[in-house]
Amino acid sequence: MAISNMPYDDRAIVDAVRALPVQSETVSQVSVNFLSNEIDDGTTATVTAMTTWVVSSVDAVAILDAARPRPVGPVEPVDPSGDESPLV
Repeated sequence: MAISNMPYDDRAIVDAVRALPVQSETVSQVSVNFLSNEIDDGTTATVTAMTTWVVSSVDAVAILDAARPRPVGPVEPVDPSGDESPLV
């Protein structure tokens, strides 16, 4: 089961995984893009890679819980029997 449509904090997830003993790690689809035709100390490039980590499901749940969005300000309780419930 994948949970990918929630607005989790990506940086919090990556930082949490890096702090764990992972079962395996793979890196793929690496690209380096130079943002200018010049190469010197004042120019930059982007390095993009897909990293996949395998962690325990218990750790994954804890990571997602810590990275989930939190409400800002007062929160109105949701009546689960009403039409406005996010679970309906």
